[in-house]
Amino acid sequence: MSRADVKEFGDLIDEGQAALVIVGESTLSQALDKARLKAERQIANELDVSAKDVDKAAQQAAKEVG
Repeated sequence: MSRADVKEFGDLIDEGQAALVIVGESTLSQALDKARLKAERQIANELDVSAKDVDKAAQQAAKEVG
């Protein structure tokens, strides 16, 4: 994510509120529509990364936490 993306995301969240961040392939938006998730505000960004790179980063982060 770019710094601008992170700033935009941070600007959407007010103090005392929570957010849900979902990372997935482009077909994920269809599943979210079917789940009928309701949100006051919503943003979506398409990142130019491969699923393999996302998986590798998630596994590395999990190792650092655990």
